[in-house]
Amino acid sequence: MVKKRFEVAPAYAELKAWVGELNSTFTNSGISIFKSRNEVKIFTVGSYQLNVKSFKIPNLINQVVYVYFRGSKAERSFRYAQKLHELGVNTPAAVGFLDLVEVGLLKQSYYVSLHFNADYTLREVLNYKVDNREEILRQWVIFTFEKLHKNEIFHLDYSPGNTLIRCENGIYQFQIVDLNRMNFGSINFVKGLSNFRQLDTDIETLELIAKQYALICEQDQANATNLLLEFDQKNKSSRKFKSDVKQFFRSIIGYKSSEE
Repeated sequence: MVKKRFEVAPAYAELKAWVGELNSTFTNSGISIFKSRNEVKIFTVGSYQLNVKSFKIPNLINQVVYVYFRGSKAERSFRYAQKLHELGVNTPAAVGFLDLVEVGLLKQSYYVSLHFNADYTLREVLNYKVDNREEILRQWVIFTFEKLHKNEIFHLDYSPGNTLIRCENGIYQFQIVDLNRMNFGSINFVKGLSNFRQLDTDIETLELIAKQYALICEQDQANATNLLLEFDQKNKSSRKFKSDVKQFFRSIIGYKSSEE
């Protein structure tokens, strides 16, 4: 028997029934805008344009952990979005979440927010596809410090695709998404600088970001640049190691399959 666990924010109580039936409607309706391990779709429900993220079924250990100890990625996204709103941090408004639990194990989970129509993400800015690039990056660094780090928010997946950007009358608005992995606590200069380690961009851009962050924090810009370049290299090495390990095990599985 499948048990549903879900919650809808009070401001969107009228959507409670719809959120509770997402498992029946997600597959065959909505407009898919992203599909990889997880899938993101847009739905129009009454006057609302909703963004729904369906998370892949976790491994067996996490199917237990997410039910009894930690909360699913969907639930954490919902809770963290509410917390960020309370702190004045821009993120699409949290509508609700739905978890499907079967025999005590988490299966499907969905996070629902209002859809934010972005002009582009930080990825397009980093890849030199947007005008006024350097100014956008400087404003984004300021946003990161003022809105996230000063509020003791450390986004553990602060990658280029997780900052949405819209320009209105020459003012850039940043919205943070993919919230299920976050830490909360004191952030010093070095830790704050390490939050930019996942950008996977060129040295000149990293220098610009490091110097802007150092300027805000009244720290030495040369030291900040060296630190960020070091964080960048460690992140790339870590990603390569994980990729090599996965490839190694895939090759073993493939070899055994071919032997059979």
